[in-house]
Amino acid sequence: MTISTMIFIALLTLWVAEWFIFKESPRLRKEVLRGSIKVKGLVAFTFVLSLAMAFHLGQLNIEPMWMAKSCGLFFLILGIALRYWTYAVTRTYFSRGLSYDENRPLFSHGPFRLHRHPYQTGFFFMTLGVCLYISGHWFVLLTTFTVLGSALHYRMSLEEEVLKKVYGEIYAYWCRHRFRIFPYLY
Repeated sequence: MTISTMIFIALLTLWVAEWFIFKESPRLRKEVLRGSIKVKGLVAFTFVLSLAMAFHLGQLNIEPMWMAKSCGLFFLILGIALRYWTYAVTRTYFSRGLSYDENRPLFSHGPFRLHRHPYQTGFFFMTLGVCLYISGHWFVLLTTFTVLGSALHYRMSLEEEVLKKVYGEIYAYWCRHRFRIFPYLY
C-alpha cells in the first residue's frame, strides 16, 4: 500500500467520522422541510453516479496521472477542512436538511466571508477529490462538475428561496457580497 493510498483512506475516515461528529440541532431536526428527502436523494444519486463514472474511467487502459491523484488528495483535504470549519461556526444551528430557524443569524465570518454555501462547497470538493483520486484522470472534472454540480445547484437554489423568505432584502444584500460556491467564479 502506497503512502498516498494510506492518506486517502485516512481522509475518507475523516469524512465518514463527520456523520458522527456533526450533530444536527435537535430543534431543527423536526423542522426539516418536506422536499429535503428528495433533494438529499438527488444529491446522493449524483454522488454515486460521479463515483461510478470515475471508477469506470480508472478501469480504462490509460495510465493514471500522478498529478491528478495528487490534486484529488488536495481537494479532499480542502473539502474536509471547509466542512469541519463550517460546522464549527454554525454548530448550534447546524442541519443537513433544508430547514431554517428564525433565530439563526446570517453568518458573515469564517467560511461565510466568501461563500454562501460552504458546507455544499466542501461536499463538492470532497467528491471531486475522491473522483480524481479514483480515476487518476482530468476528464473526471467535467463529469463531476456536470453531474454533481447540477444537483448541488438545485439544492442551493431551494435553500436560497427559503432564506429569502425568512430574511428578505437583508439576504439579497448579503448574497451580493458572497459567492455561491467558487470565490471570484460562481
